[in-house]
Amino acid sequence: MKTEVVVGLFMESEFCLQPLGDSPTRKSVFDSLVAGCIPVIFNPFTAYYQYPWHLPEDHQRWSVFIYEEEVRQGKVDVVERLRRVPAEEREEMRRYIVHQIMPGLV
Repeated sequence: MKTEVVVGLFMESEFCLQPLGDSPTRKSVFDSLVAGCIPVIFNPFTAYYQYPWHLPEDHQRWSVFIYEEEVRQGKVDVVERLRRVPAEEREEMRRYIVHQIMPGLV
C-alpha cells in the first residue's frame, strides 16, 4: 500500500496500530503522529527506546501501550481497550501530538 494511502487512513483515524514489522523501529509511528493519530504501541522498542531525541519520554501523553504478549495470549482485546480510553483523554493526547510533537517532526 502506498504511503499516501496509509497516511490518508491515519488522518481519518483516532488510533493507529503499530505492531512490530521487519525491525523494531517503525516509520509508521512518525506517519501516524504527523497525521494527528494516536499510535498504539505493542513493543517499547517500536518508539519509546529508539527515538528519545525525537519523542517525549512521557509516552502516555501521546500513545497507548498494550503489551504484545498479552495480545498474543488473548488476555487483552485491543478494540475494547481502546474503547475504554475516555474521550477527554483522547482529545488531550491529540492536542499534545499536534502542539508538542508535530512541530518537531515537520
